[in-house]
Amino acid sequence: MRKESNLTARPTKPINYAIGMFGTSIPINMFKTFAFVYYVDHLAVLTAEKFAIIIAAYTILDALDNPVYGFLSDSTRSRWGRRRPWLVIGAPLLALSFITFFSVPAGLSEGSVFWYALIMYMMTGTLDSMINSNYGALFPELFTTEAQRAKTNALRQVFQLIAMIISIALTPIVTEKIGYRTTSIVYSILAVVVILYMALNSHETPEAQKMPKPNLFKTVWDILRNPKFWIYGLSNAAFFAALAILQQSVA
Repeated sequence: MRKESNLTARPTKPINYAIGMFGTSIPINMFKTFAFVYYVDHLAVLTAEKFAIIIAAYTILDALDNPVYGFLSDSTRSRWGRRRPWLVIGAPLLALSFITFFSVPAGLSEGSVFWYALIMYMMTGTLDSMINSNYGALFPELFTTEAQRAKTNALRQVFQLIAMIISIALTPIVTEKIGYRTTSIVYSILAVVVILYMALNSHETPEAQKMPKPNLFKTVWDILRNPKFWIYGLSNAAFFAALAILQQSVA
């Protein structure tokens, strides 16, 4: 038992954790930047108004799923720690959902496409929340000094910038050559490999698992009672709805 504790308490190299930012960023950047373009402009199977409804629905889910994933992560007790199991499980699930979102089956009616896009958008978005909530929670647990955190965070920003260049600036060029589906497959493979590498080379401390488990219902209830939650959710939904309609009018 002592041998296992010493193993999990090994220091994590900053670059081994920081590279995870590349893996978590590359699929979701393409997803959030080109989801509208794919369904409304490229396939022309949804109107801007209908896609705005999808984004509005996801905005509400996004506000609620983070505390739920935080609760599940904080409550996890395993030989691999609290965060890493969710990263190992979540990475391939996110990849599968991401690819499916950009792989609309042929022959679907407009109504079926709407429900397909709604379900897969919410699924991909919430799996991304699961990945990022656990990835972010690892940071203060792995690096406890200001010097360590500053160095690691600087590396994270570098990998995030690289991911942004690839998944936002270069994606239109890539999709023109190989299509959205194949592009999503390539990005998914990159993401899974990098996230798994990061998770397997990040060593959680045994002390973190001794912390008391949180109360899920209290956490969610506190959020629902907070008027700022509703203001944020409704304003965010209204913003994206207006943006979608504006993009449609310009097109």
